[in-house]
Amino acid sequence: MSRAGTIILFGILIILTPFSGLPVSIRTFLTVVFGVCVIGIGIAIRSRDAKRAKPLVESTPPQDISPI
Repeated sequence: MSRAGTIILFGILIILTPFSGLPVSIRTFLTVVFGVCVIGIGIAIRSRDAKRAKPLVESTPPQDISPI
């Protein structure tokens, strides 16, 4: 499953958690866990895009400087 699809799935789970009929403590825990997962995937996507957009700069020594 792609990262975008996973974010959609976690979003749906976050929406449905209050209506699950589970005790409040478990609902709160699940909401926090699903939210942390969404944040983690969002950070991973953002860092991947930042690495792709970063231009590759080759470090070549200057040619006009005398070695002496």
